[in-house]
Amino acid sequence: MQPEHQATPLAPVQDYPRSDAELGGNMKPKASRREEKSSKFLVYVLLIMVIQGTLLLVFGSIFLRPRTPGFELGSSVRVRNLMYTTNSLSPSFNFTLVTSVAVKNTNFGVFRFDNTTGTVWCGPVIVGEFKIPTGRAPARTTERLDVSVDVSSLRVLNTTSLSSNISYGLLELSSHVRLSGKLNIMNIMKRRRHPQLNCFMKLNFTGASVHDLRCD
Repeated sequence: MQPEHQATPLAPVQDYPRSDAELGGNMKPKASRREEKSSKFLVYVLLIMVIQGTLLLVFGSIFLRPRTPGFELGSSVRVRNLMYTTNSLSPSFNFTLVTSVAVKNTNFGVFRFDNTTGTVWCGPVIVGEFKIPTGRAPARTTERLDVSVDVSSLRVLNTTSLSSNISYGLLELSSHVRLSGKLNIMNIMKRRRHPQLNCFMKLNFTGASVHDLRCD
């Protein structure tokens, strides 16, 4: 009898991963790292934009914000060449007021103002006019100008009221002036500005001096 052939067991089949699966498994961590880097990059970009925006706002609010220049009268007003009469039929006065005005520019740009005319009033009547010439106030400086105005009662028609004021030795006066100019900040911001000055005072005929001076 011929011996029976014994069955030889087959070797176990090895499961080799597919190349595409293998690549896919290795790509996932790399993709995640790229996404993480991309997210951080976007965060940095947004942070830089926020910082730049904040700096621009601070810069604009401090340097580019246009402010109306201040307009002030000098600390004193002098009276010269005072002449007056107390005649009840034809009272009169003539004198010259001498003072200074200051244009205070707090902006980071030059303020150029046009020539203008100021007025001095006695009640509802203009009794004097003065000129302020064209000028400029550089950035962060104060420009001072000397001013003199001749004041006369020629236009005052109410002689009764005038005679009463002169007899008491006091004359109430007011003045008004309005500048018109252009503010130029770094050639970026250009605006028209109109500072004004209103003052009230009392002229003492006896002492030829000004009292109770106040301005706004």
